[in-house]
Amino acid sequence: MELRHLVTFKMIVEKGGLKKAADQLGYAQSSVTNHIKELEEELNQPLFDRLGKKVVLTNFGKQFYPYAIKIMDLYTEIKEKANRYDEPIGNLTIGASEALTSYRLSQILLDYKERYPEVNLSITSI
Repeated sequence: MELRHLVTFKMIVEKGGLKKAADQLGYAQSSVTNHIKELEEELNQPLFDRLGKKVVLTNFGKQFYPYAIKIMDLYTEIKEKANRYDEPIGNLTIGASEALTSYRLSQILLDYKERYPEVNLSITSI
């Protein structure tokens, strides 16, 4: 199942037709038709009833729509996480003397925590 097929499916539903979806996506109408045909073949179910130039979701298409949205949302979520992957996450424990912690590290640690909120900082006096 290709993500672009799901995007095309969603756009047809939102725009109410193949031509409007094709215009919005910058595709030829034949490409939109092929995306849907390939998706329907893969699912072994029709997604739309074709009524002349108008398309209407089938019962299965109505059931499939929320799943298509979930798949696209999950894809977006993991892409966002991947883009943040170079930022540190997890636990960081720093061992320092009390004097050093009080006078030199406090602002550095505050700045670090603000910059990397996914890091759990803890300080141990040595």
